[in-house]
Amino acid sequence: MKKGIDISSHQGDINFDYIKDNYDFVIIRCGYGSDLSADDSECGQCDTMAQTYINECEARNIPYALYLYQYAASDEQSRSEAAHIREWYNKSNPIGVFLDIEDADGYKERHGIDYYSTQALAVVWLDELADIKAKGIYASHSWLNTYMNVDELIEHGALIWEAHWNDDGEICDDKFAMSQESSDHHLDDGTRVDYDIMRDEVYDQLIGNTGNEDTSTGSDEVVDSTSTDTMYHEGDYVEYDRIYASSTSNEPLTPSAGFTSGTITRVITGAANPYLINDGTGWVNDGCISSAGNGNQPSESDTSINVGDKVRVLVNATYDGGSFVMYYDTYDVIEVKGDRVVIGIVKDWNDDGSIGDYDVTCAINICNIERV
Repeated sequence: MKKGIDISSHQGDINFDYIKDNYDFVIIRCGYGSDLSADDSECGQCDTMAQTYINECEARNIPYALYLYQYAASDEQSRSEAAHIREWYNKSNPIGVFLDIEDADGYKERHGIDYYSTQALAVVWLDELADIKAKGIYASHSWLNTYMNVDELIEHGALIWEAHWNDDGEICDDKFAMSQESSDHHLDDGTRVDYDIMRDEVYDQLIGNTGNEDTSTGSDEVVDSTSTDTMYHEGDYVEYDRIYASSTSNEPLTPSAGFTSGTITRVITGAANPYLINDGTGWVNDGCISSAGNGNQPSESDTSINVGDKVRVLVNATYDGGSFVMYYDTYDVIEVKGDRVVIGIVKDWNDDGSIGDYDVTCAINICNIERV
């Protein structure tokens, strides 16, 4: 069995050097409920320590997964929760994502959410993330037995992570991938955390999905985004012929002709596609890059997009990390919220020039469109 802990902002600042030496993996709460903001820095439903914990794990090559606390009461809200964790998945390099289904804070009871409905909502969440191979459901042993159908969850691609606080070092059901053994485990500084175990074969599968193997030599050297392990680095301006929706995706997208260059703004060493382009255009790898240098970079004004503008799609990647088929040469801008732009086809304009009837195509990152 592999040993791990799950953490959230409740733990505060903790010693990741100690975690690196004593545990095999970490599961980080990235948030709860829907992400209703355009920017994670403004997100009232994002865990305030999530990015810090992710950075600490990536700096030490500690394998980590992400989990989201469920508040959904409808299919629409469940899809929004899937979009929320996908945003985190796309900008980091987790070995998996999980949905935490419980009612520890009494939210479901206070809002009249039927506990039995969590099964159908979980299936919606799983299906929305069908392209992510490593995803799962967390719940207590009693919750799974009383309110959920584990076999159906597994059929929809779920790894089952059950809370069973007997601290016996065993996973009680062959169907389960992980067990939360204790809620009263302590780190070296006395910080209380949840303690988890994972089957060896599940761990190997998750590590294999991301290329997150620990290749350290046993020294205390910290790996960061400026590591010489990568051919290119933050700030490099590169040209590329393919681009990916996430750092772990294996499905390349073809950028539009003439829009095949950008600046590397983040590097995840060891990821399949380690280079983030322009803070959100997409991810590329060494094989995608045809040249690098100090080419003519687009000005900030190129990203000035407003409602009603006509735009051309540069990369057909949706805002939440999927892809879409382009049936039109140009699209109308329906909504702009930070870097998230909703595009579609306007069928009717109001007399005052505002948008009337329209068909939505998708939400897209503003970096992936150009005003025409």
